[in-house]
Amino acid sequence: MEQALRDAGLLSGPPASGHYRQWLENAVRRGVSIDTVKKIADEHDITPEDFKVLDRMEEIREDEDGDGTYKSYFLMPADVSGDDAAKAVRMTYILNAGTDYGTEGEKTDFAPTPYGSEELRRITDRQRENSWSYDDDVGFVHGNGGRLVTTPNGMMMGLGGNLIQDQFSQQGGTAWGDTFMLNIDDAKDPAQQLREVVKSGHAWYEDDNGASQGSLDLDRLLHHEERHSQQWAREGYAGFLASYAWERVTGGNETEEDAGLTDGGYH
Repeated sequence: MEQALRDAGLLSGPPASGHYRQWLENAVRRGVSIDTVKKIADEHDITPEDFKVLDRMEEIREDEDGDGTYKSYFLMPADVSGDDAAKAVRMTYILNAGTDYGTEGEKTDFAPTPYGSEELRRITDRQRENSWSYDDDVGFVHGNGGRLVTTPNGMMMGLGGNLIQDQFSQQGGTAWGDTFMLNIDDAKDPAQQLREVVKSGHAWYEDDNGASQGSLDLDRLLHHEERHSQQWAREGYAGFLASYAWERVTGGNETEEDAGLTDGGYH
């Protein structure tokens, strides 16, 4: 695969290493075609340099079924810039070469979206519409004591923080633009709690006894939350809040239905 990229003029210099090499290995492991990899590299100008944004982040691997095909999440440092956070989200999607949503024989609310350049472009466009998630909310979460990871499906997931931060995660968690905040507010070490959540491959919840692992597959929950991110992008900040508030008044549930009720753990 590396040689095919070189032959196409999409890779030059020393042998592939680091996260760029990891991307190519993941693509082979998951059966991604060389044409798909070449299209991503060509249409999005992806080079080994782009993956360096992940070098100062902690990789957390999830291989719940133990088959050796793991997914990588990246714990961002608390001083990460909004631009670096946005780029790390995109590079995490690229690196993983797949999300496992709907690919393990599980019943899901939607058909899986193929990995590729088109999906990466959609994620990039969504990031642009939800730019406030990176410009404002990354600093807000870290400034209030929470932590964030990038996810294989191209968004952010976080938890923890002070009483101010607590208000932004309800029930099983809440999506704000491109950020899904798990409703785990009292974690003594938010970074360690995120490591446990990711490695488990399942959704986690908090009750009077503290945080505990649920049965819902994390891939499914993140797909549900990313559809909420799409809603934020389509409707805009004020528009989404207004429509969601109207549903609360009228008893509607269109927002959750559009995101997939079973994927979100509602059934």
